[in-house]
Amino acid sequence: MSTLWRATLLAGLTLLACDKKDSATTPEPVAASGDAGASAEAASGPVEGASEVGASQEEGSDESASADEGASEDEGASADEGASEDEAGSADAGGEGGEVAAPTGAQAKGEVALELPAPLFRGAREGCGGAAGVGQRVKNFKLATPEGKTVSPSYYRGRVVLLNFWGTWCKPCLQELPEFSRLYRRYRKYGLTLVAVATDEDAEKVQAFLDEKKIAAKVGLGGEATAGAYGDRNFPFTFVIDSGGVIRAAYDGYKEGCLGALEADIRDALEKRNRR
Repeated sequence: MSTLWRATLLAGLTLLACDKKDSATTPEPVAASGDAGASAEAASGPVEGASEVGASQEEGSDESASADEGASEDEGASADEGASEDEAGSADAGGEGGEVAAPTGAQAKGEVALELPAPLFRGAREGCGGAAGVGQRVKNFKLATPEGKTVSPSYYRGRVVLLNFWGTWCKPCLQELPEFSRLYRRYRKYGLTLVAVATDEDAEKVQAFLDEKKIAAKVGLGGEATAGAYGDRNFPFTFVIDSGGVIRAAYDGYKEGCLGALEADIRDALEKRNRR
């Protein structure tokens, strides 16, 4: 074999070996970077989707929280409204000293600040009322009720109080108190409370009369000394006390024709209270 031919053969083999080496070479870094970018894009898709879902869940939870808050506010308002309606009739419930008088003024919760209903009784004021005590502050006391709780005029400060002193031994008292109960039922949501102080100490006897006549009032027992603090008076005797605790009308004894005058005094006190 000639030297030229050998040289040519060696050159051909060298070229063939170079072609195989090039074909086995790893792809250029640029190509690898492109693949990695595509992988990153593929990975980023689910991540973004998860973020959107998470945001939706958070918004949903916020909406739920808002709904709950709204419900709580509504429930609170309903509770407040229910409590306010009960405040007007708190004398019926017969609570302890923890009972607080309803707020004064036309904006008092649960109390009607509109004009008063038509009167129950008619009659002139001439010859009615005018007993001693008008302009004085009511004397405070605390007495047991037939239910074993307590009653005091201080519990109802801010309301108009019809304070009546009576006893089961007093026939005019038994005739008058049911009429006072009617007045209380008519005006309690406007701010009136009826407190009836009995001189009796026998709870069962007093309760029997209250049940028989269906009296709506806050009743105190053993009030002889409490009544005596106002001097020697004819039973029954009654005060109309304004929302500030001052006696605005006073009646000694029972006169059927004076119920209209007493109601007029109650209405005057209620109108002044509710205009504040």
